Amino acid sequence: MGLRFRKSFKLFPGVRLNLSGGGLSASFGVPGATINVGKRGVRGTASLPGTGLSYSAMLSAPPKRGARGARQVAPAPALRIEPSPANEWPSPSSAGYIPSPAPSPSLPGGKQPYVASAGMREIGSKGVESLTSHSLAELRDMLIAARHQREEVEADLEEAVGEARKLKTELHKRSRSMFRVFYKKRIAAIHDDVADVTEEIDRLEAWGETTHVDMTFETTDAAQRAYAALIRAFDALRSSSAVWDVTSDRDTNRIQERTTATRTVDRHPAKLEYANNDLVRFNGRGLSFENVNGEDILIYPGMALMPRADGMFALTDLRELRVAYRPTRFVETEQVPADAHIAGYTWAKVNKDGSPDRRFRDNYQIPICLYGQLAISSPRGVTEEYQVSNLAAAEAFAAALEQYQAALAF
Repeated sequence: MGLRFRKSFKLFPGVRLNLSGGGLSASFGVPGATINVGKRGVRGTASLPGTGLSYSAMLSAPPKRGARGARQVAPAPALRIEPSPANEWPSPSSAGYIPSPAPSPSLPGGKQPYVASAGMREIGSKGVESLTSHSLAELRDMLIAARHQREEVEADLEEAVGEARKLKTELHKRSRSMFRVFYKKRIAAIHDDVADVTEEIDRLEAWGETTHVDMTFETTDAAQRAYAALIRAFDALRSSSAVWDVTSDRDTNRIQERTTATRTVDRHPAKLEYANNDLVRFNGRGLSFENVNGEDILIYPGMALMPRADGMFALTDLRELRVAYRPTRFVETEQVPADAHIAGYTWAKVNKDGSPDRRFRDNYQIPICLYGQLAISSPRGVTEEYQVSNLAAAEAFAAALEQYQAALAF
């Protein structure tokens, strides 16, 4: 039939999984990673040195046999920030964002294209190729290999389904033909081919199920309690009336713009949700920070994952991820969120001393809100910034993450 029967899969460099009539076998050759082969399948384990934390991923499971021996498994305006006290941390660098009216079909994931505005500095991380921590390189390779394996299986499955459709069409045509008596041998052969290709479809569907990585995280009781506290803090954070991804900034010309603000930013509403990744399946809760101008940040026990739509992603040791909190005074030109604290008022056009500039007839007051700001960074190039309307929730989340990081032994 010309149909390819895939029975060997390269899990990652040095390790290949083979399927034969007798079952599963594996060849080994990766230092630092452990591969266990047993009746329940093939499991890969990578450890995070110095933490007592290990990542265990089910790379494949042994398919069950069916009756025939088939293997079965089952546009935002620029916004101004008021001057902050001198002891607060400096503003990060960033670039402008011009939203399109609808998601671009050329971009995977449905995200709108990011376009830098003149005069704005981008707040964004480096490419995912350079963000992975050295301690998690082996785990990243496991996940990438599992994704590639799934793509290969899906391609073979599509081919097998097409072959089955073609055979059934031919069988239907010849069986109903007035000359079917002359096609007896061919009809019998087609019946055998249909049975073979159906068996292959069952096997490939089984493999497709095993190419998802089921991850379990093993660590100390203290770290597990600290992670549970982090989940509770995230619940409060995601319940904030408003969360924004700050994508760009610039220094404000206070004299020309007649404002007391020192910094102008572009910000965009961002979703905080529980992590849902098409490759990694985790029976606990991961935390997801939507990133408007880059890869979303997914936080799991001991690591942060930043997946790109093309299948590449970065894994960052959570001990390297810094989430810095500070309160920030913000001149709110939009609707004030229900849970925001109003610290005072300013004017749309002001003098140096903060009084209203009376040269402008329609000058009006603007509320100054006190928001929580979270700056996420890592030594290898993660650079993101979020603004949260609930000041206390932002502070509590940063503290909970710091406590969890401290619970991971070094």
